[in-house]
Amino acid sequence: MAGTFRIAAAAALACAGVLAVPLAAIPADVSRGRALYELRCQGCHSESVHARVHRSARDFDDVRRWVERWNASLQLRWDAQEVEDVTLHLNATYYRYACPPTTCKVVSLK
Repeated sequence: MAGTFRIAAAAALACAGVLAVPLAAIPADVSRGRALYELRCQGCHSESVHARVHRSARDFDDVRRWVERWNASLQLRWDAQEVEDVTLHLNATYYRYACPPTTCKVVSLK
């Protein structure tokens, strides 16, 4: 019985450790961002919104702020990770601003 308790306690601690990792440490997922964007945003936004010459977003953080603003305005209820995912998708697809390493996972081609 004591062995079972120790295993359960160890599993609980391991899960708590995973949950304690800050979201910023988890790289954004561009595929999930694309899916969220296509589901909730693409109906009103076209490529011309993001490709126009006079953009409102001047850097990666501005893109994130716009995603956060629309998330709140439309009551999408995206969590912080979903906002990062959509931001990464928009940046990778349209803007190409420098991306923070905590958001963009750098893959070595070696």
